[in-house]
Amino acid sequence: MRIEIYSYRFAQEILQHSKYENGWNEIIDVISNTPLFIYPGKSKRNPKLDVVQQVMNTYFDRRLSVDLGWEYHPLATDISNSALKADFRKTFDDLTIQVEVQFGNAARWYSDIFKFQTAYSQSMINLGLCVIPNASLARRIDSNVVQFERTRRELPSAELSITLPIILAGIEPDDNTPIVDVSECQFRSINHITGKGYNKNKWRIVHGYLNGVDMRSIGPDSDTGPMLTIEENEDE
Repeated sequence: MRIEIYSYRFAQEILQHSKYENGWNEIIDVISNTPLFIYPGKSKRNPKLDVVQQVMNTYFDRRLSVDLGWEYHPLATDISNSALKADFRKTFDDLTIQVEVQFGNAARWYSDIFKFQTAYSQSMINLGLCVIPNASLARRIDSNVVQFERTRRELPSAELSITLPIILAGIEPDDNTPIVDVSECQFRSINHITGKGYNKNKWRIVHGYLNGVDMRSIGPDSDTGPMLTIEENEDE
């Protein structure tokens, strides 16, 4: 993936400091090596939509939480019975980073920023990083999906209220991005990948990709690989 960075309140400079370079390297490595999971014809109404958001999310779950040990869905507040959860969190030396991966509706990005500020105000994190699609990629996911270009314009206007360092990482495929056509898998439809009750099939696809398995050989009996705990991965 091609990555475009916007650094708010010197976040990039902080994260690239020699004390925290392991965190920077982990994040950049995962993002830059992210493939594009597509399902051509996933929408009968809009043939331009082909990117499978749910599998993209599972890729980040696998790479960050399973492979690299980032905390998965930690509370974004110290209120114990709160349902306000972040995506990922990890500490490097004395710097705690919260990561939000957002390929959904634009309105959810504002919730992500709120979670950053809430966690920061309670001394739970020191820096936030948000992975979001550039406009060209967003238009292939769905309508009204968050776009890097818009968030980059809007975030500076909140300078007096959003007080923590934040990195916006806008991504879009380039010539080196692997394109993974999950419609070639042995699942009967896209619903058997993204629908309720089929959570493990997303993990089968991601695990197969990471291990060089031909998509045409991946099906309901394929290995899921290491997953998060059952409670964290309940089908919704």
